[in-house]
Amino acid sequence: RLSRFSKIAGEMVPHIRIEEAVGEAIGEAPCVVTSIGDERRGERLVALYVAPEISPAELWRRLSESNLPRLWIPKRENLYQVESLPSLGTGKIDLHGVKLRAQELAAAAA
Repeated sequence: RLSRFSKIAGEMVPHIRIEEAVGEAIGEAPCVVTSIGDERRGERLVALYVAPEISPAELWRRLSESNLPRLWIPKRENLYQVESLPSLGTGKIDLHGVKLRAQELAAAAA
């Protein structure tokens, strides 16, 4: 699905690959990657994860040591530890709700 990619500085970035790297860094805790608008690069990546024992700074350090391209690693300020991820009645992650939550968190941090 095209919604599971972000176009950053002209490059298509697959969210699933970043989610896999975050999963390796935090273990079995749920995580999801989305994007929000960015004036300079078109979009910027935002990751939400449920792992209270791992700080955003620690997650960013682990991702930086992974084999992900630099462009694919969300900035430290765009990594958010949350209590739960938005979900649909079926139990699947609500991607629209995730994007709204990411926009709210980014606006609150700004």
